[in-house]
Amino acid sequence: MKRRILLSIVMLCCSFFAFPVLAQNVKGKVIASDNSTLPGVSVTVQGSFVGTSTNGDGAFALNVNFEKGPIVLEFSMLGFQTQKISLSKPNADLKVTLKEASINFDELVVSASRVEERILEAPVTVTKVSSNQLLAGGGPEMFSNLARYQGIDVNSSSMLLTTISTRGFNSPKSERMIQLADYVDTQVPSLNLNAGNMLGVAELDVSSVEIIHGPASALYGANAFNGVLLTNSKDPFYTEGLSLKLRGGNRSLFDGQIRYAKKLTDKLAFKINASYFSADDWMANDQSAKRITSAKNYGPGSAFGYDALNTYGEISTVQAGVTTPIVPGEVIYTPGWSETALIANDNRTLSYRINPSISYLITDKIKATLDYKRAGGTTTYQSTSRYRFKNLSVDQFRAELKSDKWFLRAFRTEDNGGDTYDLSFLGARMATLNPTAAGLPALPINPTTGQPYTSHTQQFFTTYGGAIQQGATPAQAYAAASATWPQAGSPSFNALRKYNAELNQPAGSRLPVNSVMTDVSGQYQFGFKFADVIVGGAYRAFGLASQGAVFEDSPGGDRIENYEYGVYSQVAKTFFNDALKLQVAARLDDFKNFESKFSPRASAVYTFGEKRQHNFRSSYGVAFRSPTQIDQYIRLDIGSALLLGNVRNGFNGYNTTLLTQGSPAANIAAVAGGSTAFNYAAPRLDLEQVATFEVGYKTIIQDKLTFDITYFRSNYNNFIGAQPFIGNTDGSRPTAGQIAVAVGAVPAPDPNDNNVVRARNRLNDASSPTRIIQVWFNSQQEVTTQGVSVGLGYAYKKELNFNANYSYNKIGDLPTGFLAFFNTPENKFNLGIDGEFKKRLGYNVNYRWQQGFVYEFPFDVGPIDNIGTLDASLSYKVPKAKSTIQIGGSNLTNAYNTQIWGGPQLGRMIFAGILVDIK
Repeated sequence: MKRRILLSIVMLCCSFFAFPVLAQNVKGKVIASDNSTLPGVSVTVQGSFVGTSTNGDGAFALNVNFEKGPIVLEFSMLGFQTQKISLSKPNADLKVTLKEASINFDELVVSASRVEERILEAPVTVTKVSSNQLLAGGGPEMFSNLARYQGIDVNSSSMLLTTISTRGFNSPKSERMIQLADYVDTQVPSLNLNAGNMLGVAELDVSSVEIIHGPASALYGANAFNGVLLTNSKDPFYTEGLSLKLRGGNRSLFDGQIRYAKKLTDKLAFKINASYFSADDWMANDQSAKRITSAKNYGPGSAFGYDALNTYGEISTVQAGVTTPIVPGEVIYTPGWSETALIANDNRTLSYRINPSISYLITDKIKATLDYKRAGGTTTYQSTSRYRFKNLSVDQFRAELKSDKWFLRAFRTEDNGGDTYDLSFLGARMATLNPTAAGLPALPINPTTGQPYTSHTQQFFTTYGGAIQQGATPAQAYAAASATWPQAGSPSFNALRKYNAELNQPAGSRLPVNSVMTDVSGQYQFGFKFADVIVGGAYRAFGLASQGAVFEDSPGGDRIENYEYGVYSQVAKTFFNDALKLQVAARLDDFKNFESKFSPRASAVYTFGEKRQHNFRSSYGVAFRSPTQIDQYIRLDIGSALLLGNVRNGFNGYNTTLLTQGSPAANIAAVAGGSTAFNYAAPRLDLEQVATFEVGYKTIIQDKLTFDITYFRSNYNNFIGAQPFIGNTDGSRPTAGQIAVAVGAVPAPDPNDNNVVRARNRLNDASSPTRIIQVWFNSQQEVTTQGVSVGLGYAYKKELNFNANYSYNKIGDLPTGFLAFFNTPENKFNLGIDGEFKKRLGYNVNYRWQQGFVYEFPFDVGPIDNIGTLDASLSYKVPKAKSTIQIGGSNLTNAYNTQIWGGPQLGRMIFAGILVDIK
């Protein structure tokens, strides 16, 4: 069905080629100061959507309506001064000369205030990156190139899954920052995750990227907590023609993109983008011992095995419910399998995207757009586990009506997990599967029972225990037991992997998510005499489905419904001949599962100088983060714990120290006697809150030097975290008797063994009402952060430009053991140079360094070392062929580095390619 819709859209686009183009009454040519032609100059009628761009000869033609009086034509291009020309009648021979400008004083942004304004006068910290700057980067994909800019952090779970953050709290999910493409949210609904730029704008269609640093909930709603990343695409009315990009590189990299845009009439235009990227993915292979485990852990070389960071399927005697210790006082682990072994020959990462779009000018000032996007791919993601997103796909539809004063926008996003699987589940299910029950070859006979072993885990522990009983050392016993373990690539391993990777959770490891998100929003801008006012609102609904594999839904049942909505307004007023601009914005949001929240922001900008080049800014804002859909509705049994959503009545239980501190039997007896020393409570989830104060100064000195400095201080409350505890699945606190049964201290009917009365550890048993449970909750610990970022740019000449920036981020003192997930280097900097010779040869070099820090995440906690990487690119333009040859690379010194604890080590990437641009 979806393919038929897409085919219909493409055929409709193609049919428009027969439409006649009306006679154009404004024509001309744009040249540079040296009389060379300028292709690609944007030519627009100010205050309308009427516009075009110059062709390869610098010529342009427009049909302009003069019935309502004179119009203003605006000519703009990166690297040149914007020029405005007034016309009162048609002109078929207009000559326009643009002067080169090393720095654009009038560069505009829209994201900061949701209206156009000079970036120098934005009330909050904003970074703007042009399409040319992105294309000049040396990274494998677009977002990795943003790491060189002031105050921006980049994290990579794999080659294509790159997430962006500002001002701390980096994570592979980047849940505290929203990511928009033409103001449309790009998150995957099931996981509230932005999967890199998979659903974003293709690089060839990017006009610019704007990044707001810090809270922006007053205008963007919940989750605009630490910032907003907005990607603006090119308008087919302004940027016509064919663009083609082809790249190849090491790790079998292939990157192909195509964009075609055509103005069919003065009213109708379309564009279509398609892209495909593939390469050998980076694999995580850190064999360090995990620090967050449910049982005693060891390290490499241990005679008892251990739980390794990137090995999966290490079942412990605790998890397996072994009640008689094999080696007194010790926990034994099965060997498991590495990430490389489990992913096996499935290590290709890829992404594809196809995106047709049609725009129609209802009037010169009202534009309608219909847009469809199909995106998908295969990559690896990290959260509570490592997940292989295999054949993940997303469909998105957008409809928009927009004028220079208002907009109405609606979009719908639907995801499909495809063949996505959880590596932890895959390893655990392979280790504990009964091959006979799955129709696979039976295991050898267990001498104790006279029947085939029921799993490789049972065979391993029985062999280990038998060797110990015969006098073997633990190391000898471990070697003997390991000989029974399926080796990667063996027939038994391959059969186990195939069976479990294709079987849905909870029995297997496949995650069949299929959720939808629907959003409707609108805004109107009033130009009152006393102030500029905007008002707007938005409604968003989720429909979650996973066939019971991830959420608390059921196979074949209805989707879980969730919603949120909000209204906002902003008032801006200037004083003292526009030298001082005061702005107040506020938003009220309501949620199905949470109380209403109010997000205010107030700012002041003072501007002075002949060219209004000196700008002081200050602001105070409050923002909220809504728990993700996973936080609210998860029901996922990972074996060692049961993960549950927490939007009902909260949970009561006991800290896990009940079983790990001192004597468990004595502790349980104390609980039976009324002791509350081990009590634990996780109240119902609420929203996180941050309040941020910032001041900054931005200037341009002598048309050559740019300087930007910002200081901020943020206070976080109701911090969302997760912690395991002992509890009942219905939220009640277990009785001492229930705990005794769950830990195997007393016998009870076993539902897994025909209700035979026996004593067995059942804390990890799906049938047990008392489990190790993990839910998301709000910490009462206040967290304070502060930081400074400084950016400096010097445009010495066209052939040589210098850029440098430095960021300092610090989190306040916290209680020992409290995990804030700050995950941000205290110090980092970038040093770069770039330039262009004779309008042909371009280069770009950047060195990035960041200080090491401790990375905290539910997956595990561990150190990230200092990282220093060198990226560079070189381009050569061939005007006659309308082409640019590019070579470049990231991490050229091959300084292997890990950006996420438990993630892959990233090495050197080198590419060469060609960019064809036919106007």
